[in-house]
Amino acid sequence: MTGTYRLLLLATLIVLALTCYLAGSQTGAVTFFVAGGLLETAFWFGLFKKSKNRSIS
Repeated sequence: MTGTYRLLLLATLIVLALTCYLAGSQTGAVTFFVAGGLLETAFWFGLFKKSKNRSIS
């Protein structure tokens, strides 16, 4: 996965998570908070995922 594609995917995940949190706080729907938490978790796992292409010299 290229760096640009990965950054775009991570940015999309965090924006969707924030949108779900906002919708959940406006409507009081727990489902939006759960969805936001899952999207945020995916963001953090994607952010700290190690690349397989790196080689140690």
